[in-house]
Amino acid sequence: MTIINIVLDTPSGEHKSAPLYRQIADAIEQHIASGTLSAGQKLPTHRALADQLKVTVGTITRAYAEVEQRELVEARVGAGTFVCQQNAPSWVYNYSPQEEEACNLGHNIPPHLDRSAMLKQAMGNLSHQPDQLNQMMLYHDPQGLEEHRQIVASWLQKKGLEIDPQRMHFTSGGQHAAHLLLSAFCRQGDTLLVEQVTYPGFLSLARQQQINVKPVEVDHEGIIPASLDAACRQFQPRMLYCTPTLQNPTTATMGEQRRREVIEVCRQHQVLLIEDDVNGLLPEQRPTPMLNLAPEQVIHIGGLSKCLAPGLRLGYIQVPQKLQQRLNTALHNHSLMISPLLTGLACEMLRNGDADRVLQQIHRDINARQQLVTQHLGKFAIQHTPDSFHVWLTLPEYWRLSDFVSAAEQQGVIIKSAEMFSPPGATIPPAVRLAISAPFSHHKLEQGLLILAELLEKDPMNDFPL
Repeated sequence: MTIINIVLDTPSGEHKSAPLYRQIADAIEQHIASGTLSAGQKLPTHRALADQLKVTVGTITRAYAEVEQRELVEARVGAGTFVCQQNAPSWVYNYSPQEEEACNLGHNIPPHLDRSAMLKQAMGNLSHQPDQLNQMMLYHDPQGLEEHRQIVASWLQKKGLEIDPQRMHFTSGGQHAAHLLLSAFCRQGDTLLVEQVTYPGFLSLARQQQINVKPVEVDHEGIIPASLDAACRQFQPRMLYCTPTLQNPTTATMGEQRRREVIEVCRQHQVLLIEDDVNGLLPEQRPTPMLNLAPEQVIHIGGLSKCLAPGLRLGYIQVPQKLQQRLNTALHNHSLMISPLLTGLACEMLRNGDADRVLQQIHRDINARQQLVTQHLGKFAIQHTPDSFHVWLTLPEYWRLSDFVSAAEQQGVIIKSAEMFSPPGATIPPAVRLAISAPFSHHKLEQGLLILAELLEKDPMNDFPL
């Protein structure tokens, strides 16, 4: 039934004497209550409905405002007016990413999946265990509940990670884990080594704590051992931070021999190695984690945000045995503990197989997205793999980095410049990162890739007016 019929079907009587805008509002409310208008349904524009009903636009504006005041519809800037979900709490955040006009390739996040069913099931399972729920509401050891650590560690062990539940600590995601490490094991003025281009979140944390960061040269496989050795001799660093699997932003993955060589250089110079394995669960053929090769040399960071759900901010750290107590103290000082309710939800998803099912969905989706990348950008200088959420694109020599980023944004495509991944003083490569997992649909991604391909074909000096 259209809005015209809804209004015309409104009974006369008490409604007849009401102002016209209120009659329209009452009619909309009746049909929302009856289900004729369903949650999420978009109402006609103010102009379209005014023309249909032969009333002024102002009348419709007042009618929509009246219904919105009754919390039956919501106006979304640039999108229109939509019927609200009835009986939903007023604090629920409604976001319709499909309405984004821009193709945002900036955020390195998992592809959009419907996770509501698995979350509902996990919460339902916990709700049937009142004694455990009550226990979760109490204070616990900063390291996390032992039963939860056992479940998470067991799942990770099946994925090839030799992690010890007795030495593992839960954190509020990978970023929190990195923050804890810098707080616990570094002092102001210390020097850390990082890859030539690296995760900007880590650079931000180091800058905040006034820790010096120095770059190490990389190639297609990541850190070059000879360059690492030279940097260790020159700077005498406390730690090396690296992402050996699907490195952010280059997508490079170290082979096992390279991992052993990097570990040996660190051992010779007594440098602790932070292995950020946040992407380590994404490859279907998982490389050997550096933790497995040198558990007393490597500090391992991981998390479930990339492989399960970004909103499930659950990370984990394992440190060498000699550092265990310092980490425990740092975590207690930071946040006392990680919420057992959060870790309990994660454990339910791991135990019932939902995590594995989501991971398989992610594999299929990312493989399809990477095929689109090959199709549209394959002839340009790109680094990518079938399992990576992102692509590293080196620009043609006729494009300046800032100009290309700006030109893409002007055409509705958001990308990240190499500048944000470069440590202070490092040479900035003429490259950009494309987070191809971010757009909510393959269609939106393909639109963005076509725009970028067209830009890459053009020499801005010849094709764009000054």
